[in-house]
Amino acid sequence: MDAVKRQTRRFTAQWTGKYHPRVEQQWRGKLFYFGARSAVVLTVLLLLAWSLTPAAPVVTMSAYNQVSCRDIGAAQGSARATEPLRVFTPVHQLSLPILKGLCAQPAIMSHYSDVRVFWQSRSAFVPAHIYSQFYDVMWGRDYALNGMSPSYLDYYQPLLTLPGYDVYWYATAAGFQGNPRDFEQLRVGLLDDPFSQSGYQLPMHQLNSLQIAADNRQIQFYPSRDALGQALLSGEVDVVADTSFSPLSRSAAVRSKVLIAAQVSSGAWYISSRVSSSQTLLAIQKTLSSL
Repeated sequence: MDAVKRQTRRFTAQWTGKYHPRVEQQWRGKLFYFGARSAVVLTVLLLLAWSLTPAAPVVTMSAYNQVSCRDIGAAQGSARATEPLRVFTPVHQLSLPILKGLCAQPAIMSHYSDVRVFWQSRSAFVPAHIYSQFYDVMWGRDYALNGMSPSYLDYYQPLLTLPGYDVYWYATAAGFQGNPRDFEQLRVGLLDDPFSQSGYQLPMHQLNSLQIAADNRQIQFYPSRDALGQALLSGEVDVVADTSFSPLSRSAAVRSKVLIAAQVSSGAWYISSRVSSSQTLLAIQKTLSSL
């Protein structure tokens, strides 16, 4: 009996050492093949499903270009509210005055968790913002909004029409008149925003009429009105275009001012159709009209 057991163990060991690795390798190869094929089929199906899914407009924001009531230590919003009041302005100098005014309104803070004011260039504002009504309050011009979406009035209504303004050349040189010879001799600063009427479009139109192209080396472009004003005051450029509301209009360093255009439309503030409370509407309108 012991001899039979020893013979059986010997045969099993021989078979295992000789054939088992080969069988195991074959099965591993088959399992790897079927696993890889299944993974490829699954990937193709997922890609097909993703390609057939209609893409929804995605609106993303960066934290650097927004400020809230919490950031300035103002009154907190309602604990029951889940959404903040979102406000859009392309002029970052207005962000804090707007925010402080809205945060001080109980009729607003009782309906929203916070107030957030966003500032971006006009080129960053896209149709998806209109359709999603991402902003509850936004600044805009009718022709620009209509160009983005002819049905924009289904989503936003005018809340407050703003007064017009004048656009000027501000120069540090005495005797500047805005003629071709002046622009040949002086360095010009403009806003690096093709959607800005006062900082780019109107002054560029005048320069074109004087046969001065946008790529002229005498023209420098700046990312903000603050940077534009600083460039003039520091002597980096000699003349810039800005509005009648500009601090440059009161600067002693400015020695010449020449009109580019008078009573340019300032646009309007628009309110989302989702803002339905009459008290909230009045509080927003009161704050914006006091700016």
